[in-house]
Amino acid sequence: MTDNIDDEFRQIVASQLADLDEESIDDFDVEPPPPVPPLPPPRVSYELTSPRSWSPGPEIDDFVPPPPLPPAKSPSAVAWAGISSIAAGVILLGGVILGWLAASWATPVGFIVLCSGILVLFTRLPKDRDAGPDNGARV
Repeated sequence: MTDNIDDEFRQIVASQLADLDEESIDDFDVEPPPPVPPLPPPRVSYELTSPRSWSPGPEIDDFVPPPPLPPAKSPSAVAWAGISSIAAGVILLGGVILGWLAASWATPVGFIVLCSGILVLFTRLPKDRDAGPDNGARV
């Protein structure tokens, strides 16, 4: 199939160029194209700018700050007990690591005191969170 297409193309080209010979090609007066004038350089105007020459756009004053939060309350006695039990557990376990206390009694006591302080603070977290009127971020 390709040979037939190639043969047909050769025949078309031969029929179009059959009446041309080297002498007739030389008889053509081919003029070179006129020279293209070069383009003028682009006009660029430079303006000196500095941070002091910048002027802000018109202000849009539609920001309304949220109401301030109420002052923070001091931790209750139960919260202080949880904080102090965490500190005591860390001190006991640190004493075992440094070799100041006997590991036979200080390790389980320190672990229990540390876990109980963490448990006390987690139980004091609020059960429901006030997320506000919106449902969070939406994409």
